[in-house]
Amino acid sequence: MSKFRLPPISPLLGSNILTYIKSIGQGRIEPRYYLKTVLTFLIVLIGTPFRWYDGMIYHFFIRKKKDPVAPVFIIGHWRSGTTFLHNILCQDSQIGFVTTYQSVFPNNLASKLLFRGFMKSRMPKTRPGDNVQLSVGYPQEDEFALSNMNPHTFYQFMYFPENFREFYSWFIRFESRQDIVKDWKADYKKMIKKACHETGGSIPVLKNPCNTGRIKILLEMYPDAKFIHIVRNPVVVFLSARKFFTELLPTLWFHRVGEKFIEEIVFEIYEFLMNDFLALKEMIPPQNLIEIRFEDLEEDPMFHLESIYKQFALPGFGQAESHFSAYLNKMAGYRKNRYQVIDEEVVGKINRRWGFAMDLWDYHLPDNLKPVKKEAAHDHK
Repeated sequence: MSKFRLPPISPLLGSNILTYIKSIGQGRIEPRYYLKTVLTFLIVLIGTPFRWYDGMIYHFFIRKKKDPVAPVFIIGHWRSGTTFLHNILCQDSQIGFVTTYQSVFPNNLASKLLFRGFMKSRMPKTRPGDNVQLSVGYPQEDEFALSNMNPHTFYQFMYFPENFREFYSWFIRFESRQDIVKDWKADYKKMIKKACHETGGSIPVLKNPCNTGRIKILLEMYPDAKFIHIVRNPVVVFLSARKFFTELLPTLWFHRVGEKFIEEIVFEIYEFLMNDFLALKEMIPPQNLIEIRFEDLEEDPMFHLESIYKQFALPGFGQAESHFSAYLNKMAGYRKNRYQVIDEEVVGKINRRWGFAMDLWDYHLPDNLKPVKKEAAHDHK
């Protein structure tokens, strides 16, 4: 007898009514996802009175608190090691971060005792596409939280992948969308203040690949913001990102696209983000930017953690050091996805399209990765 499966529900279930309606109105919904759309809307309706309550709590308590110090933004393309660094830094009790719960229910923090149980029953134990553990209290990307507060976020592309180019232009570059900038900034600041209130941290550390292309607007909000940019071998990033999005997007989207289209999403977004970052990085004061190769961070994380604290003048490294070590020891058995072969055609595309990054950060095809013809690469999947 097959196990009963709950109907599909979108992570947009934590939105308010207006945000949800505007979000689902930004793309094409296939008939097979009508049930998902309706069920999510019903949960949005059920949660509305609790969001009103949350709004009152925020207005009278959280809003009166001073803004936290300038955030530390961890940036870099997906699968570059941003999660690894974020999870380590969040072992420091003075760090404020967006939790996985807040990423889905940013408008229901005051009623989390009710919604946390529902969320725990729905979420998987590990993240689709890799072996990273998930829990409602773990650190999470803030773009998910923002997507449930504001329809003008890049993660709309996960629901409507056909429109990823428009969403990048509108919600990362904010081209032709200056009308939304004021509200976007206000929601981002509110999200950060709530995150610090919820976690008890005084130094916000945000991890969001989308912010790699948002340097200008983030500096407008926080002129003294700190940035940690992580890079990783583009060949490994491609293989890992393709696998990650191929497995993740079908759990989120409202219309389907093929694997070739997902591959093109990976190629183009990397090009967009890296070129935008390289064009904007000079806006960051040199003392407020750290660039790290993931391979170096993985080899000696404690050295790089101490360097981060020293360069950014963050207090408390000595007190946090034992917590960092305990977390790293716990993660020692974590098994990453391993790749042994790669399609020769893909290698050619990476060299043509991402060669600028390979050259800039001195990367080459990994020695343990064997280029093979497409049919052989498929056999090794």
